[in-house]
Amino acid sequence: MCVGAVGGTLYATLLIQRLQGPLHAWPGDVIAVAAGLVIGCLVGFVLAPNLTVRPYFWAEDQLATLPFSELVGLVVGVIVALGMAALVALIASGLPYGLGWVVAVLVATVLVPLGLSVGRRRRRDLSRLGLPMASGGPPLARVVVDTSAVIDGRLLDLARAGFCLYELLIPQFVLQELQAVADSGDPIRRARGRRGIAMLEELRSLPGLQLDFPTVDYPSMPEVDDRLVRFAREQGVSILTVDFNLDRVAQIAGISVLNLNQLATALRPAMVAGERVEVDVVKEGREQDQGVGYLDDGTMLVVEGGRDQVGERVGVTVRSVIQTASGRMVFAQVDADGVPSVVSRRPRRRSRLEGPSEP
Repeated sequence: MCVGAVGGTLYATLLIQRLQGPLHAWPGDVIAVAAGLVIGCLVGFVLAPNLTVRPYFWAEDQLATLPFSELVGLVVGVIVALGMAALVALIASGLPYGLGWVVAVLVATVLVPLGLSVGRRRRRDLSRLGLPMASGGPPLARVVVDTSAVIDGRLLDLARAGFCLYELLIPQFVLQELQAVADSGDPIRRARGRRGIAMLEELRSLPGLQLDFPTVDYPSMPEVDDRLVRFAREQGVSILTVDFNLDRVAQIAGISVLNLNQLATALRPAMVAGERVEVDVVKEGREQDQGVGYLDDGTMLVVEGGRDQVGERVGVTVRSVIQTASGRMVFAQVDADGVPSVVSRRPRRRSRLEGPSEP
């Protein structure tokens, strides 16, 4: 605004001098100078961020996330383009009226973008010159991680096993939500938040895992899910989550979603009707004479005729398997000849990720 104010005032003064001659202390000159001052302030306020701060931070973010091989290719392309422009300027320096500089600027304007593009595409050829280049594979696909996926321990297990072949983006507002959960007065929510922070620290310590923390935020949107959808749309990335509602909303918005629950469901071993298994009946079911147990992978198993066997391990026969978008449920019948073996009368604690609490 200060630069715009000075420029607007000088321009108004120069304009008055050319149109009327020397300045006079009459209302017209004062109004013209004041108008130039106000217009200069407004123009400076609007244009200054777009010409200075925003391009700088954009370039900083691009260079920070750019692979080293591409960065070297871009630098070499720019150096070659500027060298050719300087050569043209030297050859055309004899042209009258400063046309040599005009030609050199035009050549540089054309060659610099061309050098950037060619240098980026031919970055692998630069490795023949002995330059230390990064591994030549294609760049990793990027996904933005939801708070629920950070808290979920399966993402860390995937990364440890080497199956997380993505660049994970964790925006600042996701970290803020994770901190708010960790500072909650509810002990259960506080434990989940601290678990998420611990998971995040372990993810950062894993070698070879690319993790980025963009500082972008949308204060006008109070809901974190809305911010995630907007960020994914603007960046052209997918969303990694275990939240079923966010999954549906993002798909409606046309955004690709990676749901860990769907991955876990796809990797579960198949179970068919007629198969016999043993299960601990941990509680009563919703319907009469029903019991509820859980398989080793967390799948809920509804035991018909198992209400009286709560706290016992019984042999059951699978009757049917129901697959839903939020998980899988198995219905089974207590074997007529199965002799239950008494186990602890205290039901085991059900994990948060084991599906709905009632059949």
